[in-house]
Amino acid sequence: MDANSAQQAVREGKSIAGQNFSGVDLKGVNFAGADLTGCNFRNADLSHADLHDCTLVNCDFREANLTVTNLMNADLTGAKLRRANLKDSIRLGAQIKTYALKGAYLSGPPAYQD
Repeated sequence: MDANSAQQAVREGKSIAGQNFSGVDLKGVNFAGADLTGCNFRNADLSHADLHDCTLVNCDFREANLTVTNLMNADLTGAKLRRANLKDSIRLGAQIKTYALKGAYLSGPPAYQD
């Protein structure tokens, strides 16, 4: 599934849970509020994406680019984030288990700043 068809499915209220987005360019995608449980985002480019209020339970974000990504209030329970780049991502209210962040690149402010 590509970025455009995935965004269209989310807008239409369709489930895209469990989809394989491994290596896909999802830069700037808007999945706000979507249930993405079990999706594979390994090596995907999610930079500048809007994932606020998303259910990202058991997703694979290993080696993914999540720079400047909005993860506010997202549920990342069980997500794999090893070697993911979360530089300058917005993480306020995100549910992230600390063990899942081993090897992840975290820098910059965790909050949105106008």
